[in-house]
Amino acid sequence: MKKAPNFEDSWKVEIRRGVLQYAVLAIVSRHKEEGIHGYGIARELEEKTDGLLEVKEGTLYPILHRLRKERLLNVRTEKSETGPVRKVYVLTGDGDRVYRELTVILDSINEKLEALR
Repeated sequence: MKKAPNFEDSWKVEIRRGVLQYAVLAIVSRHKEEGIHGYGIARELEEKTDGLLEVKEGTLYPILHRLRKERLLNVRTEKSETGPVRKVYVLTGDGDRVYRELTVILDSINEKLEALR
C-alpha cells in the first residue's frame, strides 16, 4: 500500500510547482529574441540553480504545455542539423506581462519573508 505524503512533502511539491513555472517564464524571457528549446530550459534550470530546480522531461513538458494552454508561451518549430525538428518556446505578450507582474510579487514576498526572520 502506498503511503500518503506527509504535510512537509506535499508543501514542498506545491512550492516547487509554482517556482518552476516562474523559473521557466524567467528563462524564456531571457531568450526573447531567439527563443529556447526544452532541453535548453532544462539545462539552464539545473545550471543557474546549482541543481536545485533540476527537472526531468516528465516534469518540464507538462509545465510548458500548461503555459502554452494559458497563452503565456508560443512555440515554433526549428530544423535541427542533428535530428528531428525542435520546438522553440517564446513568451507571448501576456506571458511577458505575467512574468513581470510575478517578478514584482515575488520580490515583495521575499522582502516580507526576510523581515520575518
